[in-house]
Amino acid sequence: MTDRTLPLWLRLVLLLTGLMQFGFGLTVLLSPGLIGEVWPWPLSPLSARLLGASSLVSVPLSIFTALANRWSAARIPLIMLLAYRVLQILVGLIHISRFDFTRMITWNYFGGGALLGLALILALLRGGSLGQPVSGWPRLLRGEAHLSIGPVGRAVILAFALIYFLIGLTLLVLGSGGTWLWIEAPGQATPLTLRLFASPTTGLALGLWQITRARYWREAAIPGAGLFTIGLTASLAVLLELGSLMPSTPFGYYVALTPFIMLVLGIYLLLPGRARR
Repeated sequence: MTDRTLPLWLRLVLLLTGLMQFGFGLTVLLSPGLIGEVWPWPLSPLSARLLGASSLVSVPLSIFTALANRWSAARIPLIMLLAYRVLQILVGLIHISRFDFTRMITWNYFGGGALLGLALILALLRGGSLGQPVSGWPRLLRGEAHLSIGPVGRAVILAFALIYFLIGLTLLVLGSGGTWLWIEAPGQATPLTLRLFASPTTGLALGLWQITRARYWREAAIPGAGLFTIGLTASLAVLLELGSLMPSTPFGYYVALTPFIMLVLGIYLLLPGRARR
């Protein structure tokens, strides 16, 4: 079976994206008070830390994809990254009156996001013809080992994909009307912030859905690392702001469990038994 490498320009874009997201995500995860200096609008400490956690998921999705340098391993991460960017820009356009275009961070939000989105669209549209044909894979991708999760495992992952897609869609459409899904007390998050978190939620949902369609372990390996990363970092964010955790409905409590769910799914996908030769 043949695969393809990634073009150099795409690998460089992914490496730069991963490094930038690492710096931003780590900054606001550990120092949420700095959010006003690196983000276009103010956020509560819990929201800022969660934004940092959701940004850090781009690190394995971008950097590991660039290093693996195989189209089969890149496709799902690119879909997840594109969903994140497209929805982030869409949310900004919905609330464009809230942005100060005299600040460079605003131009980075829209311009940087749009440029990355265009690069990802091009890569996804032409992935089958970019790079060079190869018939080998890095050892860590485990070659032609099949993804062994079985019908029950696929059904469970697909169920979570549907749940998080509906959560993301609800937050995006309802805005302030989606406070019943949020994990802070009503009034702590603005409609813009609530819609913002539709972005990572939907990206995760699309990734989970694509994993259920994957045939080889190498297709699910990097998304699995992404799930593990956001599960770990978002769990840390919640623990650091545990006193701010005040969901108003049982649905909010379920959303608060999302980091733990993602962590478990990531570990499950990365277990040696998931790759069957």
